[in-house]
Amino acid sequence: MFRIMLRKSSLKKLFTILNKKLISRYALISIVSYIYVFAGLYLLIDIFEFNKTLAFIIVYGIAYIVLYGVQLKFLYSKSHDNYKLIKYIFSILFFYVSANLLYNLGLFFKLNYIISTALTIMVLMPLRLVVYTFFVYKDR
Repeated sequence: MFRIMLRKSSLKKLFTILNKKLISRYALISIVSYIYVFAGLYLLIDIFEFNKTLAFIIVYGIAYIVLYGVQLKFLYSKSHDNYKLIKYIFSILFFYVSANLLYNLGLFFKLNYIISTALTIMVLMPLRLVVYTFFVYKDR
C-alpha cells in the first residue's frame, strides 16, 4: 500500500515538474516526427520495397538527428553545448537500440510494421520525455 502511494506521489511530482506547456510542445513535436516516421516507412517499404528493418533504421536514425536541434531550441529553449550533445548521443543510443529491438520483436511476432512501429512509439515516447527533461537538456 505504501509503495502504491509513493508511486502516485512520485508521478504527481513528475507531472508538476513537467508542466503542461512542456508536455503539449513535446506531444506536438512527437506527432510531427512520427508522421515523418510513418510516411518514411511507408515510402521505403511499400513504394521502394526496402527491407523493413533497414527502412526502420534509416527513418528512425534521421528522425533522432533532427529531433536534437528541434527539441533543444523549441522544446527546452536551450543553447547547444558539447555536454548536452554527449548526453543526447548516449540517450539516443539507448533509445535507438531499444526502438529497433521493440520494432523487430513486433515483426518477429508477425505484427504489421505499422502496428509494430506504433507500439514502439507508445512504449518509448513517455520514457524519452523523462530522460530528455531530467538528464539530457538539464543544465549542469
